[in-house]
Order: sequence, then structure tokens, then C-alpha cells
Amino acid sequence: MKFFYRSIYICTKKFFSLLFRHQVYGKHHLPAGPCILAPNHASFLDPPLVAISCDEEVNFLARGSLFNNTIFKKLISHLNSYPVGGISQDITSLKLILQLLKDSKKVVIFPEGKRTPTGHLLPIKPGIGMLISKSQCPIIPVYIHGTYEAWPKKKWIPRLEGQTACIFGKPIYWEAYKDLPKKKAQEEISNAIQKSLKMLNFWYLNGAQGEPP
Repeated sequence: MKFFYRSIYICTKKFFSLLFRHQVYGKHHLPAGPCILAPNHASFLDPPLVAISCDEEVNFLARGSLFNNTIFKKLISHLNSYPVGGISQDITSLKLILQLLKDSKKVVIFPEGKRTPTGHLLPIKPGIGMLISKSQCPIIPVYIHGTYEAWPKKKWIPRLEGQTACIFGKPIYWEAYKDLPKKKAQEEISNAIQKSLKMLNFWYLNGAQGEPP
């Protein structure tokens, strides 16, 4: 890890450990090389939580407006965040993601496209299926628990207590969908991510016994 990234990583990890008793499951599902991490999205706490749950640097796509403030722009840029538009419409975003994956990076993409206002999983956008078809990198579904309760969309400040968890699911591989028509393959990949996130949630809420699905 780069010095600045590692410094923030250590501080943030202690923050989540002390205040939220953070737990990580299924880390063995992460491949050594490039992959797309696909977490559910309920809170501003989600990006740092995913980052401190991994043992190596990860890369994020961030809303372009977040880079309007010069100081904040420098901060998140040093934490591997890149300003982009929506992954299904923005060609520049697509090229950036594919280049990061080509460089053996891990890229975090929230497949719902926005934070849930209710805490319940939103429909998965089809654009992530296009990414796996072009990159042929595995997708790792990631279920985040507890951040909605700590800092939901409707609240201005977080509640600094509770229990958070990050659960890495089994990889989804392009090979299982490559023989389908393009649009059908993208739909099936989105469905597979949605199903996996629901299964990971069920697994965690029912005691987190054995290996995450």
C-alpha cells in the first residue's frame, strides 16, 4: 500500500473496529488478480468499510460532483477514487474501469447505482454485466451489513455505534454466461448478483455459520 493510503487505512480500520465491532467474512473468495467488487449500497460509510475489509488497495468510482471541492478532491484522489458518470452511459467511465482491471486492480462498483433510501436492496443495473463481458474478470458480490442503521440516506450525521460486517461471496465468472445472447447475459449476471447479495444477507442474519455462499 502507498503511505498515505495505508495511513488512512489503519486509522479507518481502528475506527470501525472500536465503534462498530466490524467483522469480515469470506475474504478467501477474493482472487489474487483483478476483479470487480459489487457491494450493496446503503450509506456513505460503505466505501471506507469495503476498503478496510480488503488486505490490498482497492479503487473506487465516485460521483463527479464530489471532486468540486479542491481539498476533498485531493483526499479521495489519494484514496484511489476517480470521477465518473454512470457506468451504463459513460464511455469514459467504461474505459477507465477496463484499464484499471487490465492493470490488475480491484475495482469497487456499487451495482444498484445509488444508496437505498429504505435499507432494502435496489434492482441491479445491467451495466455491470457489460463490464464483466468486456473484461472477463470475476465479480465478487459483497454484502455490507449495519451501515444503513449507522448512517442512512435521510440522516445528516452518523450514529457512532452498532455492528457492521462485510461479507465477500463466491465469484461470478463470465464463462457461465458467454454463450448467451449479449442482452440476456447481462440480465442474468445482474440477477446472479442480486440473488447472491440476498443469500449473503440471509447467511449473516442466520448466524454466519460455515462458508459464505
